[in-house]
Amino acid sequence: MPAQETSALTLALVAGGFASFGVLAKIAYDAVIARRTSNKESLERFATERREAYERFLDAVQRERKYQGALRGLLNAHRQGKTEITDEEQAAFPDSPMPDLVAALDQVQRLARVYSVITAADAIVRLFVDMDRASRAALETPGPNDEITWFLLHRLVEDRISEFVHGYREDLGLGHPVGGPKRFPIVEKRPVSLEHSERVLRGHIPRRP
Repeated sequence: MPAQETSALTLALVAGGFASFGVLAKIAYDAVIARRTSNKESLERFATERREAYERFLDAVQRERKYQGALRGLLNAHRQGKTEITDEEQAAFPDSPMPDLVAALDQVQRLARVYSVITAADAIVRLFVDMDRASRAALETPGPNDEITWFLLHRLVEDRISEFVHGYREDLGLGHPVGGPKRFPIVEKRPVSLEHSERVLRGHIPRRP
């Protein structure tokens, strides 16, 4: 009988142990699921904020490109001997979106999860500053390479926008479009990095004394 009692006691303890383990496992599982659900909801919430920040930045970029084009138009008109601007032309001239662009960049830097988004955005803003410097230099000390510099700056901005959009899609989990290249919209390999190209071009833009 003692053996049977011991056996029964052992079974009771084992059964109780498995029951406790089951309860603890259920608690741990529920905690993991709750944490994953919370993380997912948090990521989804911040994903919406990131999307809005990225769209705001791209909108400011497009307005800055329009502004730079208008400045270039004034420069070309000046080269052709035009020295006055009409009230209508002044009213139609766009305001500088640079403050909005810098504010949007700040949001991108705070919210982005993918570093390439930040580096691309930083480079875009720097290139627009380079455009300002190039236009000022072309106005004050015109040179034979002004148009080449302007063209290259625009191409570099386009490449950086492609990098930004690629990082944007990666950050938000969009991936590449079905049937598209994996690094869409980046479609070509470069013999030298964008950083090096920008550094070289920047070094050829005259600096004001």
